[in-house]
Amino acid sequence: MSDKNTQTIINKIKVPYVQCEENAFADVINQPLILTPAPLESELRTYSIHRRISLIENPFLLDHVIANYSVLPATCALSWMINACEALYPGYRCSIARDFKVLKGVIFNDTLASEYILELQEVSKSHFESIEFQTTISSINTEGKISYHFRASIKIMREIPVIPIYESVNLAEDNIITTSKNFYQNGDLSLFHGSAFQKITRVLNISPEKITVECLWQEITAEQQGQFPIKWYNPYTADLSTHALWIWLSHLHQKVCLPVQLGQSEQFAITPYDEPFYVSCEIRQKTKSSVTANYITHNRQGQVYTRVLGAKAIVLSRQLLKHK
Repeated sequence: MSDKNTQTIINKIKVPYVQCEENAFADVINQPLILTPAPLESELRTYSIHRRISLIENPFLLDHVIANYSVLPATCALSWMINACEALYPGYRCSIARDFKVLKGVIFNDTLASEYILELQEVSKSHFESIEFQTTISSINTEGKISYHFRASIKIMREIPVIPIYESVNLAEDNIITTSKNFYQNGDLSLFHGSAFQKITRVLNISPEKITVECLWQEITAEQQGQFPIKWYNPYTADLSTHALWIWLSHLHQKVCLPVQLGQSEQFAITPYDEPFYVSCEIRQKTKSSVTANYITHNRQGQVYTRVLGAKAIVLSRQLLKHK
């Protein structure tokens, strides 16, 4: 492709820094998705969005602290990508995120970059129906080199597929892990998450192949959400859905884990808050260093809100996550 043609399909958007959200781009992000989608142009474009992030603008990060430092949850990085894609095409919503990878996490210490760059590259369009993006979040390190933090393929659609039914719902209680157990900040193998990312209320059943939990996430304020607001995708309930795997691993193997990759994440409806929902976590593979699972978030009748297939986490000793 010639330089001339390249210039015609690439739109570079550098967002000025402001105290709160991004300027005009943020205004688009914050619009409710009620607009009728316009016909899609065939041209494939690339967008570059620059952003500063900080603890002071994102109070929820105080509830996601690992080894004494706040760490950006992987689900918040994914929501950053999803919200930007949806903002470019009001009326479209994320249906599928594929091959999401944590390449180098964002830690709020002296390694925090002065700005982060979200690149959105359109790779396909289907007239009225869908747009697919290749997305990356990166920064420039102190040596002037690019550091890549997260990568994913995002597909947004005009119409979300019909809600499927999870046929393997099992809400029977086996009383192996009692309902009185406190799963958060309660000892070496408990979950480290603060209130913004809680909570599992009880484990209904657990086996070497599967764990089923009941969750009740209480909505946090827009001020707490900061630069990572809840839209169609809720990064806080998405993070909560992964806690089932932690409990399974700590109970059966006395280990803990952190997510590094999602094979495919699908959303069919908004996960409810301030009312119970359920996560069925199916274990696909367990090795000494990693564990792979599927997460199905659903209601009592098995109607699926979200479905994550091929989620991979690295297995860690709890000692690595403790405050130093």
